[in-house]
Amino acid sequence: MEPNLREYTVLEAADLGYKWMDLEEQGKYEEAEKVQLEIPILPGLANNLKQRYGIKAVIESGINLSEAVKYYGKEWLEE
Repeated sequence: MEPNLREYTVLEAADLGYKWMDLEEQGKYEEAEKVQLEIPILPGLANNLKQRYGIKAVIESGINLSEAVKYYGKEWLEE
């Protein structure tokens, strides 16, 4: 499985955040989860997840790791 590395501008990421919250409020939890996975997470949080669960599990979760790769470099995606 390929990592989710889609990049967004700050405004696009903010729009995704609002969309995620709106879907949650509407009770559309599955759709909200898909949108949430598209929002790039902070590098430190991504690294914490990597240390706790391993990079393979983090990649398989679908979490957007674009900011972590920008911060740590492409080699960060390796075990």
